[in-house]
Amino acid sequence: MGDMSERRRFPRYPCRGAAEIYQNGQLAEWGTVSDIGRCGCYLELLSPLLLGTEVELRLFVVGVFLVIHAKIVCTTPLVGMGMEFLAASREQENLLAQILGKVTAGNLSPAPQPAERPQPAGATIHITREAAPEIFAKMLQRINEKGVLTKEELVEMVRSQ
Repeated sequence: MGDMSERRRFPRYPCRGAAEIYQNGQLAEWGTVSDIGRCGCYLELLSPLLLGTEVELRLFVVGVFLVIHAKIVCTTPLVGMGMEFLAASREQENLLAQILGKVTAGNLSPAPQPAERPQPAGATIHITREAAPEIFAKMLQRINEKGVLTKEELVEMVRSQ
């Protein structure tokens, strides 16, 4: 895949936020925004969609809600996917500028590049049918409390069962 920073026009900055991924008007996945820049973001989720897929993202980062179309430009199974924003309106660009202003206010260092991202620890994690309702309840509780569920928290919830 190579170093994505060579292909980017603008840097990305570390952040934490929630993401919903919609395909054809239907919720397809949800994840955590771990970095964002002017032209894209990285979403942590266990089941990335197919490379090249175009989606609608609904992002909630640093108190700003942004709905924007994007294309999946890189994926890492059980880790996440890199997104490239597509044709943003002036309103979307303003919202993105608000997010970047808040994210970079205290930290002007770019986010680690995808090549530096940790790989998943261990093999596939299995969830039994009996444990699924309790894990799902814990997931919802965490999302309702904090607005975000990280991959690490999800893995810990599954492993504790």
